[in-house]
Amino acid sequence: MSSPMRRFLYWLGAGMAFLLFLFFLIPKPRDNPYMKIYSLLDGDDFSGCEFSGDKRSGVKFRFDLTPEECRFVIYKGRSSVQFSIDYPYLKVVRDGGDGNKFPVYFYMEHVSSDNFDADRHLRGKRPVLVEDGIETYEFGGFKERKFTGKDGVSVYVSDYVNTVRANRLYRSGLWVFYQYPKELTDVEAVDSFALNVLGKIVVE
Repeated sequence: MSSPMRRFLYWLGAGMAFLLFLFFLIPKPRDNPYMKIYSLLDGDDFSGCEFSGDKRSGVKFRFDLTPEECRFVIYKGRSSVQFSIDYPYLKVVRDGGDGNKFPVYFYMEHVSSDNFDADRHLRGKRPVLVEDGIETYEFGGFKERKFTGKDGVSVYVSDYVNTVRANRLYRSGLWVFYQYPKELTDVEAVDSFALNVLGKIVVE
């Protein structure tokens, strides 16, 4: 074998070894240690993902999502879970968007519906405006709106500089916050969207 060919093969081998070294050096993405993915193909009666922390706490969230969407859910083993939805497409996306124009950020946690009073901060207050079934209250120069969602549950909406934040109870014991850009101005329509999201993916 000629000397130039030996040198070529030597450098080719060295380059491949270096690339292989880099491959093993770069950390690989790992699934959330608190997540378990279920599939009907594996004989499970549920297809989606489950997030649970300390078994003694009994905190558990189940979502009807694809494995890819499940990996975008943020859960750290505590009482709350977070995810972002691409409005209006009902698709879970990576936190911060994936270029989606109107991401709606969801945060939820379990509460005891027997002891939880979402209306407590409004007790004794009168609305400064009631229009089309939406009550507006004032708190030191800030406004909060209250209305009844399609499921008969009260929804509380606060405006911030660039976003709107709403909170409500959902079904039996889920306290849900969702935040969205101010470009979405119809608070009742966005709450209907939030209910569609929850009804589509939350499994009790």
